[in-house]
Amino acid sequence: MKITIHSEQAASKWTPRHRFTHRRSSTAVVLGTGLGALGLLVSACGGSTPSSATSGNTTTTSNSIPTTINMAYTAPVADQLLPLIAKQAGLFAKYGVNVNITYLSATAALDGLVGGKIQMSVFDSPEPEVAVAAGQQIKWIAEWEHHANLYLLGGPGITSVKDLAGKAIAETVAGSTTAVLTQVALNQAGVLSSAHLEPVGNVGATLSAFLAGSVQATIAGPPNQTVLLSKVPGSSILVDYTKSFPWVGGGLAASTAWTSKNVAATVDVVKALQDAVVYFKSHEAESVAVIEKATHADSANATAGYQAMLSIIDATSSIVPSVTVETDVLKAMAPVSPATAKLTGASVIDTTYAQAASKG
Repeated sequence: MKITIHSEQAASKWTPRHRFTHRRSSTAVVLGTGLGALGLLVSACGGSTPSSATSGNTTTTSNSIPTTINMAYTAPVADQLLPLIAKQAGLFAKYGVNVNITYLSATAALDGLVGGKIQMSVFDSPEPEVAVAAGQQIKWIAEWEHHANLYLLGGPGITSVKDLAGKAIAETVAGSTTAVLTQVALNQAGVLSSAHLEPVGNVGATLSAFLAGSVQATIAGPPNQTVLLSKVPGSSILVDYTKSFPWVGGGLAASTAWTSKNVAATVDVVKALQDAVVYFKSHEAESVAVIEKATHADSANATAGYQAMLSIIDATSSIVPSVTVETDVLKAMAPVSPATAKLTGASVIDTTYAQAASKG
């Protein structure tokens, strides 16, 4: 199935062996010179290679508790670390499940779900939606952020998205979260066909391009957007995705083949994540410590990540996946990813487990 993305770098067909999508980040480092000296936290595609998931010893008898549930997260950013926070707080153990959490790229996580090496993974849109459109048996089973924790920034003289007609915009790679969100904003403003999208490879390169003035816009997340605004006089926020159109900024997707055979264990995982949302809100120091360790950020940047995530979690009413939100996500994606236009909100979510978890 061909996925069309409007970018100078064409998207390729996604299969377990032929990857379509690239994450907005694959490893986070704070550089000691260059961008790091400016206080920028760089999540670089093509940095250190994420570890591989192991199949573990899992039981697939219906409604039995597996010895180990293998779970991944796909970006070292605060929004994706709720399972790590839950594990650190002993919340999975509270419900009698042993969860092994591994950092993988999004493509490796999708392959792992399809191949059975992992059972669940944290994503943000558009990866699960694109995978479902390609025929994969994956669904969202929990969502804790219904907006993206990102900002589209414009350089000097750019005061609206419409001003980006004919202008250069830095994106990481075609199909990434940041690329798709940029394209959605451009399409809504009616300038997608005239703007010049520049796939520069990784987040560090997008930040450098914006600082140098070689592009007039790019997307950045906490704390980078604040640093860029202070370092580029006349720059401004064009789109605040934390408050704009709905988007799954953090959630858990799972193999439907596995969850259907392990209902009780799946519910218990979601119960732990539900508790983790409450824990996250009331345990800032402990949560920041997990963020700091996983992202290799300093305390100030980890705290900024926590605060940004907290504001979005506070605005998300329930961990139960939302048909309304997913319908809005697919509507936003359709012009830039036509293959997803055939999907419905209900086709990419399964509310069964989160609803059961909410009942106690």
